[in-house]
Amino acid sequence: MQMNKRIKNILRCYAAGMGIKETASTFHTSRNTVRKYVRLFLSSRKSIDQLLSLSEEQLHEMFGGTESRRRE
Repeated sequence: MQMNKRIKNILRCYAAGMGIKETASTFHTSRNTVRKYVRLFLSSRKSIDQLLSLSEEQLHEMFGGTESRRRE
């Protein structure tokens, strides 16, 4: 799954009322990663519809460098 598509799906679930823990479990990512995306989304002051209509480049500018690192 492309990172930008993943971010959009996570935020779509958040906007629909899904909790942080449930969203993290659904997307097999950490709760802190979901919180980070939500925090960036809220600080952007964009509606979910505006965010979902952003181009790949605009999303990368907004969320770039936020990929979580897995410990091995």
